[in-house]
Amino acid sequence: MLDCRPIIPDGLASSTLCLTGFSGYLGSHLLETMRTARIRPFLIPRPGNVLPPRQDADVAVPWMGPEDLAAQIARLDNPVILNIAGHFISRHVAGDIAALVSGNLEFPLLIFEALKLSGHSRIVNVGTSWEYSDTGAEVPANLYAQLKAANARSLEWYAREASLRAVNIKLNDTYGGNDTRSKLLPLLKNCWLDRQVARLRYAVQQVNLLHITDVQEGLLAAALRTADLNDQAVETAFLLSDNTVQLRGLTAFLTEKVAPGLSVRFEDMAEENATLRGVWDAAPRLANWHPRISLEDGFRDYFREEE
Repeated sequence: MLDCRPIIPDGLASSTLCLTGFSGYLGSHLLETMRTARIRPFLIPRPGNVLPPRQDADVAVPWMGPEDLAAQIARLDNPVILNIAGHFISRHVAGDIAALVSGNLEFPLLIFEALKLSGHSRIVNVGTSWEYSDTGAEVPANLYAQLKAANARSLEWYAREASLRAVNIKLNDTYGGNDTRSKLLPLLKNCWLDRQVARLRYAVQQVNLLHITDVQEGLLAAALRTADLNDQAVETAFLLSDNTVQLRGLTAFLTEKVAPGLSVRFEDMAEENATLRGVWDAAPRLANWHPRISLEDGFRDYFREEE
């Protein structure tokens, strides 16, 4: 069985990794990886939030504005901010708008401003492939994606004004580890374990799934990459697996290779559907990273972790 523990680049040993979004799906996995590797990160909560002391991390004291946070970042050794925080809702209603704006635009702007004021320059900013169509056109798929696109553009402005060195990372479909979100793979796993029928909509829907190990290694590679950038430089890179597949093929693969007995029913078995969002396979990739967890290994790690 492939070892799915993330590998942390040696080149980050002299850096202080600063995490936002550390309580979410990706952030909590990354924090656990750092704890296991005995790396002590600096955790940045939302303004006004009080974090109790931790044995495995340093925590920012409560801050209300970017000046407060900047003073703390300024004292760190070679900090690199990993801005993972976000607020995801695929189909919003009016009551969701304030939280979407706060989580995906307002909070990142405070982080960018604090980095500018701190005198430091390195940052990895996490967005979504939903900012783009399957041909690369900048057509955000929903309000969440529109706000993520706006914060990426804001970071470009800050990079020019404050000589930042930044990588805008775009994520697609992630899975694995302790994934309790209302997403495709948790649904399929729970249906398989409970011997229930998984009911999906479009058999022809394309997906590109990246294991949580590869996502973590990609973000850490992006953090390392910022050290090689020139001042005022911003790179955009997508973290994608090597396989884009249709849902019908994905579920057939699971049933044959990993989860025998999985039962799936599609509402729509049409051979094509031009209205569905695809995957931009030709998107720019991170120069110093490549996924190492195959679909089969990743699925076995996620579906059969109890064995």
